[in-house]
Amino acid sequence: MYNSSEWVKASNLAEEHLFCKTNDLFARDIVIRCMYNQQNWNGVLEFAKRFPLEQNKILADRARGKIGDDGEALPERFSLIEWDDVNLLENWYQYGDTVWWRHPWGWTHWIMPAGFQLSNIHPSLLALATKVLIKPWVPESTKIVTERRGFGTKLALSFSGGMDSMAAALLLPTDTILSYHERSFPSLLSHDLPIRLFDEIKQRWGRDVLQVPSNHEKIRTIHGKQVGFSTDYAAGVHLILLADYLNLEGIAFGTPIDNIWLQKGRKFRDFKESWHWNYWVKEFANAGLHLVMPINHISEAGAMKICQQSDLIECINSCLRGRAGKFCGKCWKCFHKNGPLGRKIDPMSNEIQILLHKIPLRTAQHALWAIQRMGLEYVVPHLSKELIQPLDWWEKAYAPGLDLIQRPWRTTIQENTEKFIPYMENPELLHEVNLFSDYPL
Repeated sequence: MYNSSEWVKASNLAEEHLFCKTNDLFARDIVIRCMYNQQNWNGVLEFAKRFPLEQNKILADRARGKIGDDGEALPERFSLIEWDDVNLLENWYQYGDTVWWRHPWGWTHWIMPAGFQLSNIHPSLLALATKVLIKPWVPESTKIVTERRGFGTKLALSFSGGMDSMAAALLLPTDTILSYHERSFPSLLSHDLPIRLFDEIKQRWGRDVLQVPSNHEKIRTIHGKQVGFSTDYAAGVHLILLADYLNLEGIAFGTPIDNIWLQKGRKFRDFKESWHWNYWVKEFANAGLHLVMPINHISEAGAMKICQQSDLIECINSCLRGRAGKFCGKCWKCFHKNGPLGRKIDPMSNEIQILLHKIPLRTAQHALWAIQRMGLEYVVPHLSKELIQPLDWWEKAYAPGLDLIQRPWRTTIQENTEKFIPYMENPELLHEVNLFSDYPL
């Protein structure tokens, strides 16, 4: 029941065994985890007081960081601290297992693994974390100067559990650390599907997925934007902060062709020569980290092809709203991620219809491929001109993208790529992509 996300049933059954001599520890673990997954933070705290086990204390610390109308429970000792706009690296604090960061508009936090010490973090890591979190709004963050950190010895992947990041995990070496940023406040996003995948990864592959709860995605909302990441690399800020703790030399992101070699998913660019790539590669290097793009040469369609060949394919899902092991079938993610796999979706749902008729089309090149793949051309007659040519080439790998990957990992990624999918016979088809050119990027 627990593994199927049936929290109430699992908890009710486990409560019958709270004082059973043989099952008590197992039952207590199930009950508090069910409370946690149901976001019953006060219940978690009360249960941890009632049964003060080490694991319960850990969950209680996490729950404590999520209490309040805005998801924060700021320790009283920090309540009078203001943003230091002169010494930007002095805005970081730790209390228990929680790292707190004072930004110009308030506070955000991360609940770290046991034994993590903020005082042991190299200043260049704090500088990089600050930049990926507030660079769009605080230009001064780009001027932080620190001594360069030496490279570590391990690689970590910013792992969402979706198709793209799973494809990255399948191409990278098996000793790559997988780490999940867990949104620590209530929203439409559900963690049910990725957590189910993480359980299977543990059982089948014997690999743990390190989960780090945080509310930093709320920073964007202060500036009138939707909840999300401040910059492209804020998805891995927890790994930047953990780089010394994990002895990292690189952080990988599961970013496909769609967002690397295409702008807005619809126009080709030479990413290797772009300002974006060259700027961030240098910023990460100063923090002793390689910025690794293991699927930059793979499209979203190619990532799906790779995942289909995994023994975990039935558990891999990019739907952000799925619960109890089931995807919603009505969101845009389901349309272009689940539909092409033959999973049942509703192409006439309100969200899918709105986005199919919004021009320019979101994730344009991949969305057009998905329409062709599912035979739904009749649903989008207004896109008939864009659907004239077959798009099978989109499922294949772009060989020049391998040059973007650093040598310590390039060979393994190339070998694994060739096990799963072929290369594009004519890469010029990618170079020629320029969809909805009448609309600004």
